[in-house]
Amino acid sequence: MIIKRTMYLKKLEMYVDRNAVKIITGVRRCGKTTLIRQFIDELKENGIPEENIFYINFEGIIYSYFNSKEHLRDMISTFIESINGQHCYIFLDEVECVKGWAQVASELLNLFDCDIYVSSSNKSIFNDDYGKVLGYRYVKIEMYPLTFSEYLEITADEPGHYKAENEAQTEAENEAGESGMLSREELFRDYLKRGCMPGAYALQNDAYREDYLRNLYSAIILKDVVQCNNLRDISHLDKIMEFILNHIGETFSPKGIKDYVKGLGVTISVDTVYSFLDALTGGFLLYKIPRFDIKADRELETQEKYYICDMGMRNAVMGDEGTHDIALIESALCMELLVRGFKVSVGKQNQTQIDFMASRGSDRTYLNCCETIEDKETVKKKFGSLTRIRDNYFKMVLSMDPETKINKGGIINYPLYDFMAQG
Repeated sequence: MIIKRTMYLKKLEMYVDRNAVKIITGVRRCGKTTLIRQFIDELKENGIPEENIFYINFEGIIYSYFNSKEHLRDMISTFIESINGQHCYIFLDEVECVKGWAQVASELLNLFDCDIYVSSSNKSIFNDDYGKVLGYRYVKIEMYPLTFSEYLEITADEPGHYKAENEAQTEAENEAGESGMLSREELFRDYLKRGCMPGAYALQNDAYREDYLRNLYSAIILKDVVQCNNLRDISHLDKIMEFILNHIGETFSPKGIKDYVKGLGVTISVDTVYSFLDALTGGFLLYKIPRFDIKADRELETQEKYYICDMGMRNAVMGDEGTHDIALIESALCMELLVRGFKVSVGKQNQTQIDFMASRGSDRTYLNCCETIEDKETVKKKFGSLTRIRDNYFKMVLSMDPETKINKGGIINYPLYDFMAQG
């Protein structure tokens, strides 16, 4: 089942026919090509002639050899001549494969009546002073894998599943256990297990799905980490990833990775670790979440956290080794906050830590998450760290407990899966 990624379509609609290049980025196979095709369908439905739409995927067999700005310029010039210079829409999928793409895009904006959209699976698209070359006429649209609310939509036709929509959803939950419908908590745990890559949901067999995710992981490492960064000695990359995937949700430093790899008999420098971390985040495989000192009101430069784009992929690569439910929960919440447009940090308040500080403009929200608040030590840790923050920003604990509760300090405990389903 293919769903409409409505949030991203609305962003494209917002910028349609604006004199700026729309740059769509996101991890490989998160749905960028499908989004572009859905947007092209919308253009056609709104009366744009098909002959006025130009689309190329530079990872396709036909166009994979057309990887220079000269090739790109010639192809698009020929297309524009064929429609006698009419207003047109140009879509360049995986344009990072073309060196000098920004120069061609700038020329097109200056010379022709065209609306340009490009996509990339890694941050190499931002090399070579792209902003200056484009005259700063661009907007970035970062795309992510499926959210929990999108999971509910894409799996709605599966046995026991349903959409999270108003009365229909409430009625389905009330019937859970009696009619074979799954509870929202069960659906959320299934989401954590299966992950959030759209292509995995075309495969109902667990073994096929895990094989798909392992192959996708390898493709991202090869194409979007190694090749686009011209990394040469990659013999220790698997060891670096092994450390990171076993420490999801934990703060650590590049030196910690260096020492881990050294313990396996391989000597690397801290600078090498930094280079690999930059490459891994540049391929959108990992997301770096820095720490923020709340009292000093400044971002810290060490002991950050790294989260993988899809825990289903992590599970397929590593199995159950080293994973904990809280790591799955934190990863899902981190990605959800990023999708909602927040700048995400790990809060530091003296010697205590806040799982996430979500900021947008001048506003911020503090969030702690856990499996349950039935344990007294967990209550002390998760609520105590929030009550010690002496400001008026919203504070909340998200857990897998089904009921909403208010702590003595006025801090709400809210079901995590309900928060995630709100999209």
